[in-house]
This record gives sequence, C-alpha cells and structure tokens, in this order.
Amino acid sequence: MYQSCQVAQKDPKDPRIDSFKGFVLLEVLLAMSLILGVWMALVGTYQNLALRTTQTESKRAQLRVEFDKVETSERARANAKANSKGLIHESSRVSSRNRTKHATSQSTVKNKR
Repeated sequence: MYQSCQVAQKDPKDPRIDSFKGFVLLEVLLAMSLILGVWMALVGTYQNLALRTTQTESKRAQLRVEFDKVETSERARANAKANSKGLIHESSRVSSRNRTKHATSQSTVKNKR
C-alpha cells in the first residue's frame, strides 16, 4: 500500500540553480518597476486633478464675488432711480396732470347748486 517516494536532493553546486535565482530576481525587479511606474502615474494624475479642482474653485469664488459686486451696484442704481423718481412728486404723491384744477372753496361737482 505505501510506496516509497524518493526526494531528489538539490546539489548546491549546480549552475542551473544560480541562473534560476537570477531570473527570479529579474522578475521581481521588473514587477517592482511596473508597480512603481503605475503608482507614480496615478499620483501624477491625482495631483493634476487636485490642481485643476483648486483652480476651478478659486475661479468660481472670484466670479461669485464679481457677480455680487455687479448685483449690488445694479440694485443701488435701481434704488437711486426709484428714489429720484419718487422724490419729484413726494409732496403730492400724484402726478401733476392728475391734480385737480379748481379752488378749494368751489364745489367739486358741477351743477350741484
């Protein structure tokens, strides 16, 4: 039932073993350089994206400030226009063509006497 298995002993002086170790080392170096290259590319992409986002946000903030200034000046100009128009007839609050032309002692309704 049990079969004896023979284990092959490796000869440390065999030159093929040294060449396999060199090949494995080359594979490891190649894999590490690929990983490092991909990592550096991703970091560069992330930095570029972060820079663009920061620039976009600063432009938005600047545009908001400029828009607020324009809006405030327009509102002030509109209020000044409304106030100047309102001050012309401030005492009567009625335009001059709508004022009555009769004296206060006279009756406002004709043929009332």
